[in-house]
Amino acid sequence: MRQPTGIGGVVAALSVTSDLTRGHPPGEAMRACLLASELARRAGLDDRRRADVFYAALLRFAGCAATSHELAARFAGNDIVVRARGDLIDPSRPSEALGFLSGLGSGVGRVRMLSRAVGAARFFAEGVRADCEVGAELTRRLRLPHEVVSAVLEGFERFDGRGAPDGRTGEEIAEGARFATVAYAAVMFDAVSGPGGADRMVERWSGRVLDPAVAAIFLDAPAELLAVSSPDDLWIAVVEAEPEPRRTFSDEAALDEALAGFGDAADLKTPWFHGHSGGVARLARAAASLLESVESTLVYRAGLLHDLGRVAVPTGVWERPGPLRADEWELVRLHPYDSGRILARSPLLAPLGVVASRHHERTDGSGYPAGVRASELDGAACVLAAADVFHALGEPRPHREAFGPAEASRVISGLPLDRDAVRAVLAVAGAPAPVFRPLPADLTERELEVLRLLVAGLSKREIARRLVISQSTAHTNTVHIYAKCGVSTRAGLGMFAMQHGLTARSKID
Repeated sequence: MRQPTGIGGVVAALSVTSDLTRGHPPGEAMRACLLASELARRAGLDDRRRADVFYAALLRFAGCAATSHELAARFAGNDIVVRARGDLIDPSRPSEALGFLSGLGSGVGRVRMLSRAVGAARFFAEGVRADCEVGAELTRRLRLPHEVVSAVLEGFERFDGRGAPDGRTGEEIAEGARFATVAYAAVMFDAVSGPGGADRMVERWSGRVLDPAVAAIFLDAPAELLAVSSPDDLWIAVVEAEPEPRRTFSDEAALDEALAGFGDAADLKTPWFHGHSGGVARLARAAASLLESVESTLVYRAGLLHDLGRVAVPTGVWERPGPLRADEWELVRLHPYDSGRILARSPLLAPLGVVASRHHERTDGSGYPAGVRASELDGAACVLAAADVFHALGEPRPHREAFGPAEASRVISGLPLDRDAVRAVLAVAGAPAPVFRPLPADLTERELEVLRLLVAGLSKREIARRLVISQSTAHTNTVHIYAKCGVSTRAGLGMFAMQHGLTARSKID
C-alpha cells in the first residue's frame, strides 16, 4: 500500500456479504451505519464513541453465516429465508414466534407448536452466540477497539433483557450495539413496510428490543433521518461519515489478515467449505510466482474473497447430495457475479472483484457466470480458476469423496483451463504433472506459445526474443501454425484461437 488504506471503505463494501447472507437488500448494513452514526451525533457522542457506533453497525451481522448449516438442517435447507423472516418479528411475543414457525412449516397443532417454539428459542440462542463470536473475531482481525468487539458480541441483546447470548439489559449493553439495533430496525422496516413503517415499528419495539432513549432520537425526525440513510451513493456516503481520525490498515499484512477473515467467515456457510478460500488463495499465490505475467498479491487477495457470493445461495443447495434442480443451478451460477459486485463497491477491492468474478470461467466459453472465452481471461483469472478447481477436487463434497493428488491431476488436465496455469498449480501442489488432451489442429505446445504471441500482436523478431529462440525457428513455427489452422492472416488466426479457447491475455514486454 503506497498510502494507508482506510478500514471504513473496505468494511463497508464487504458488509454487503452479511446483507446477502440474511436475505436483505444489498446495502442495508451501510444504510444502518449511516443512520446509527447520525443518531450518535444527535445524541452528542464524541468522535471516539461515534466511531465505535460506526463500526458496530457495519459489523453487527458480519458473522451471521456461522450457523447457516444448522439453520438449513432444521428448516428444510433455506437458511436465508429463515433469517429474513426472523428479523421481522419479536420472538418474545408468543403469537409472533408461533406465526414465524408456522410460516416455516414447522408442524401443526398448537401444543406441538408451543413445544417446538421452546426448542426453537434454545436453538436460536445458541446460534446467536456463534454468530456473535464470529463477528467479534472479525472485528479483532480488523484490530478495532475493544468497545467495538463488545458491541458486536452484544448485537442481539435486547433492552428488556430478553435477548441473547447473555441476557444483558438496559445500559449493560454496549453503546454501539444499542445504536446499531435502532438503526437496523428503522432501515429494515422502511424497506419492507413503506412510508411510516419504520417509525411505527421503532415505537412498538422501544423499551423492549430497543433502547428507548435512542429510539426517541429517531422518532423525533424519522423521515429526515431515513433520508440521511438513503444517499445516491451509499459507499461514498459511508466513507465520508467515518469519524476522524479515520482508521487505516497499518501495513499490507494487516489488510491481508482482514481480507482472510472475511473469506473464512463466508466459508462457514457449510462445513464442506471450511478452509477453502484460504487454501485456494495460498495455492494461487504460489502458482503465480512461477508465471511472469501474474501478480501474486492480486491473485492471493482475489482468492481470499472469491467465494463471498456463496452466501447468497441457500445452504441446502450447497449440501444437496444429488443433482441440482434447474433453479438451484441458476443460483449457483450467479455466485461469482455476486462476489464481483460486492468487491466492485470499493476502488481498492474492485480489481480483486474482476478476478474473483471469473474463477468459474473456462477457456472454451463453457464457464459461468458470463461464459467468456480465453481471449477475455487474464493470467490472474486463469490461475485462480485452476487453483479453485484443484483445491476443490481435494476436498470432500456431499456428492463425492475427496480426490487424491494423482486423480485430481488427471481430472484437471481434461478441463478447459489455461494450460500454463494448470502446470503451475500442479507444480506448487506437488501433484503429478498434467497429461493434456491433444491441442486443436495437432498444434504442439511450442506452437501454442507462438500462436498466443502472434495473436497478441508480436512480430516474429519479438517472439524470438521473448521465447529465447532464433528468428528462423520463430518463422518456421509461424508457417506451421498458419497451415495447421487453415488461415493466412493474423485476424483469421485470432478467430481460430478464440473458437478453441487458446488465447489467454498476458503482460507483453
